[in-house]
Amino acid sequence: MCLMAKGESETSSVSSSTSINFENYSQLLDAFKETHKKANRLAFLNNRLKGLNNWLVNKVKTLEEELNNSKYDFGNLEMIYKSSSCKCNSSFCENCESLKKKIHYLVKTVHKFSKGQ
Repeated sequence: MCLMAKGESETSSVSSSTSINFENYSQLLDAFKETHKKANRLAFLNNRLKGLNNWLVNKVKTLEEELNNSKYDFGNLEMIYKSSSCKCNSSFCENCESLKKKIHYLVKTVHKFSKGQ
C-alpha cells in the first residue's frame, strides 16, 4: 500500500509541474509574440522615418544651393544697379526711371529672401 501511495503522489507532482511549465511557456510565448509585433511596427516606422529624413536632407541641400545661387544673382543685380546709368540723350527718360524702380524693388525682394524674411 505504501508503494501505491508513493507512486500516485509522484504522478500528481509530475503532472502539476508539467501544467505549470506549460502555463509559463504559454505566457512567455504570448509575451514574445506581442513584443515581436511591436518590434516589427517600430522597425517599419524607423525605415519610413529614415526615408523621410533622407528626403529632407536632399531638400535642404537643394535649398542651400538655390540660396547660394540667389546670393550670387543678388550680387550681380547689385553691381548692375550700382553701375546703371541712363545712356539716353534726353534729360528725362520714362523707361529708365521705371526700370530703376523695378530693379530697386527686385533688389529689396532678393535681399529679404536671402535673409529668410
